[in-house]
Formats: sequence, structure tokens, C-alpha cells
Amino acid sequence: MIDKEGRIFGKINILDFIFIVLIVVLVFLSSLKLLNKDVSDLASKDELVTVEVETSAIMDKGYFEVVKVGDKLGETKQYLDATIKDIKKLPVEESNLDIDGNTVVSVDPLKEKAVITFEATVPYEKFVYKFGKQELRQGKAIFIESDLYRYKAKITNLKVVE
Repeated sequence: MIDKEGRIFGKINILDFIFIVLIVVLVFLSSLKLLNKDVSDLASKDELVTVEVETSAIMDKGYFEVVKVGDKLGETKQYLDATIKDIKKLPVEESNLDIDGNTVVSVDPLKEKAVITFEATVPYEKFVYKFGKQELRQGKAIFIESDLYRYKAKITNLKVVE
């Protein structure tokens, strides 16, 4: 296979061959990076499932006015297969102590809580639902992003839609 002069099959030098293989691997990895893919994405087949995700976020009053039912969600300037199904705005309640030391529940007039529900078709691989580059797990923080807004929310409920 390798002759006395260090050539493979008598045609190409072994160092040249290693250099060519290295260049091919670098071009391959660069193209994956440009396409926002991972090497693991090529090795595994994704099972696509539809999930319904309920999230909860607290922001200053008025920040949730731009969120509308039917908004398409995305990540890193590209849309994902996800749309907002429902949004409920609730007051933010806080526990405080009164002058006698008793606990009093009061409403914060400057804050607002939103329960945002969205439906997405996501890949399921290695026991994880992937929403773009984020993992969907109950109790985990997630970024809800559209062309008009980006909120950090906590996943309160996750279920697979049949």
C-alpha cells in the first residue's frame, strides 16, 4: 500500500494525503457551522413531535402588549415551527409584612405576569425536546422570541399533543 518513497499506491505522498484529508474535514466542519448544524445532527434521525408549552414570565407592566395569539416564534433570526396559542395577563402578587408583623399579600402595580402558551413541532432525540438550540424541560428557563420581542420565561407545563 505504501512504497519505499512514502507514496500511497505509488501515486501520492503520505504527507500530501494527510494534508488533503485535513482540508476536506475543515471544509466539512465549516459548512456545518454556516448551516447552524452540529455533527450529532447528522448522525441521528429526529422524531418530530408536536408539543404544547406553557410558560410564565414577569415583566414591567405594558411589556406584554405586543404579544398576540398566532405570532410565529423563532430563534437567531429564523422562524421555527411554533406559534402562540394563548396569552393570559395576571397581576403580580407579593407577600409583605405589615406593621404588626403579619403577612399581607399585595399586588405590585408596576409588574405584570404573563402565562404564554405556544405549540411547536420539535425534534425529540436523546430524551430531549429541542426548540431551536434550547431544551424544553419543565422548570427550565426558555427564551420566547419573535420579530418584535424576546422574553425570558420559565416552562410551567409541557405536554405532547397527539
